[in-house]
Amino acid sequence: MLTKADEYPIHQTPDPIAFSGTDRNFYDRYFFNGHSRDGDVFFGAAMGIYPHLNIIDAGFSVRIGEMQYNLRGSRHLNMERMDTFVGPIRIEVIEPLHSLRLIVEDNEHGICADLNYTGRHFPLEEKRTTKRIGPRTLQDLTRMTQMGRYTGWVRAGGQEISFTDAQPALGVRDRSWGVRPIGTRDPQAPVPAQEMQVWWYWLPVHFDDGVMLFFLNEDGEGKAWNQGLLTCADGGEPVHWEQSKLDVELKPGTRWPTHATVYARDEAGQNCTIAIEPGANFFMSGLGYMHPEWNHGMNKGEFALGYDEIRTAQVEIYGPPYQHAQSFAQVTVTSEDGKARRGVGAFEYIIIGRHAPSGLSSLFGVP
Repeated sequence: MLTKADEYPIHQTPDPIAFSGTDRNFYDRYFFNGHSRDGDVFFGAAMGIYPHLNIIDAGFSVRIGEMQYNLRGSRHLNMERMDTFVGPIRIEVIEPLHSLRLIVEDNEHGICADLNYTGRHFPLEEKRTTKRIGPRTLQDLTRMTQMGRYTGWVRAGGQEISFTDAQPALGVRDRSWGVRPIGTRDPQAPVPAQEMQVWWYWLPVHFDDGVMLFFLNEDGEGKAWNQGLLTCADGGEPVHWEQSKLDVELKPGTRWPTHATVYARDEAGQNCTIAIEPGANFFMSGLGYMHPEWNHGMNKGEFALGYDEIRTAQVEIYGPPYQHAQSFAQVTVTSEDGKARRGVGAFEYIIIGRHAPSGLSSLFGVP
């Protein structure tokens, strides 16, 4: 089965690009988020391609104040992985690894956008994420992350917001690919039975003269199995920090953070603290993440388009479909000599199941 992608020298196996290994959970995804400098406007987009399921889906969401507007689409892929559109949502690669265009064409739901993204640095390659449950591979993926700026406009809820060269939106985009659970859940669970548990934090940050990226997965005992801290000065090479430890304060009665601190040490033994002050939640279900009807890779038919709204301030109970969120965050890095460096970013978090250091013992129970 030859497709458009076979015209490019990107093959990794003797197969045509339409075939990607043998794991039905293989995926290939674009992700974007951006925000105004005060955080009052926060938008996100995602597009996932699932070659073995022959499905492509996408979502675009924007929060303006306390209202979040969500557009989601899904269609059959027809094995053409180069056709990166789902209904009105389209992604164009202008310059690989540097510049992309995100378009949401006018539609009946009144949410649309035309945004040009430009990266500030060469993409950062995160540590490969691999997790197995006994003999079964649950996750095995690579992610590249790049902070950048957006110009253009978004429209939702009868409001239009413009971003210019002088006042761009700041944000991040990533590309990830590999294996993770998608589509319909496997009816045969692995044995012995395993607990459902996730402790995930992700923080890309903009400073005036560079960027920073922190990420962390911990198991139910609080042991980190995937973590990293990277910094990159404008025009420089990425620096991998030797150690990083996260301390989080949760909003009473929830698992959403109200404050977090990363304690870090570089290879030279210099310490610093990274104080994180998250703002209002932007719920990732707007982009399909763990949504009961629009979860990634679900077969919605030849084509489907859906829309809804979330009054974010009224979501007070932690649990589906609101357990996965991001927020605009103020970030302050303080070095040993007391010098402070301030930036802004997007703080992502999802906590499911047990986490002994935090006193969490059930699936969605709160401390």
